[in-house]
Amino acid sequence: MADEPLSIVVDEGDAGRRLDAALAELLPGAGLRGRRRACGLGRALVNGRARPAAYRTRPGDVLTLAAPEEDGDETFLSRAAAHVLTPEKAEAGGLAALFKPAGMHSEALAGKPGTSLEALLAGLPGCARLLNRLDCATSGIVMAALDAEGERRWKEAQDGGLTRKHYLALLQGRLEGERLVKLRLILKGRERVLAEMAEHPDHRRHTLIVPLAHLAPDRLRDIAEPAGEATLAGCLILKGARHQIRAHAASLGHPLLGDARYGAEGRPAAEERFFLHHGRIELPGFAASCLPDWLETLGGEARRAGEAWLAKAGSGMEWS
Repeated sequence: MADEPLSIVVDEGDAGRRLDAALAELLPGAGLRGRRRACGLGRALVNGRARPAAYRTRPGDVLTLAAPEEDGDETFLSRAAAHVLTPEKAEAGGLAALFKPAGMHSEALAGKPGTSLEALLAGLPGCARLLNRLDCATSGIVMAALDAEGERRWKEAQDGGLTRKHYLALLQGRLEGERLVKLRLILKGRERVLAEMAEHPDHRRHTLIVPLAHLAPDRLRDIAEPAGEATLAGCLILKGARHQIRAHAASLGHPLLGDARYGAEGRPAAEERFFLHHGRIELPGFAASCLPDWLETLGGEARRAGEAWLAKAGSGMEWS
């Protein structure tokens, strides 16, 4: 490792290669699997930022291989990828928005390996605690209260239906037309929820799903292996419940791409990987947003549509 270069600069001839291919010069003996693992652990940096294996390099990109820390790759992942977001609006203190990468647990769970986002709260001021959770395979914004006032503001916004949570999702198949899914969810076992035929009377538990772009299989080859067409969708929820977007999308016949637990084609649920990103949070006096790493791999119209969905300040959409 000592003889390997610490960084390389991408020239015109190498531009457009996947990151896991371009890393061969930095990791000549690792093989493709080893290079992908380096990306998954957040060790592969492009211009100082961790990027996924499917990232397409550009002329002038500086590729750096960060060394794992003494306390292990999992701790390195948490410190390299998870971070505090700079809010777009913060009219009062007490709240913070954190970025959780896919593959990291929101909170420490007995019997679950790896570093959790919760373990990073010690670096925040005050007595920080998480206010919401994301599934391990979901990336994006997790909110934290820094004090009792922040916790009160969050609870009031949640109870009043004043919190808007914007997500991006890749759905299996071609979804046509905006859908407002109102179905009640019930827990089935410990790991799955089912959508009942009855509507939930509380609009805070509904899910708005809006198709943003339709994607042919070859547009997804860098991040997934879909059997057919897929849809980039914007999803909007107010309060939310466990697996709400996953179950509601599946109820439409369009589960998240790769979400075998809810009926998608592909790998078994034990190796769960799907594409769901909490990219914007809004509540009175506070707003923050972030893009998913996989969005730029879609390119063109889909990327622009996803960026526009997460850039909206107030959706302007009415719930009925």
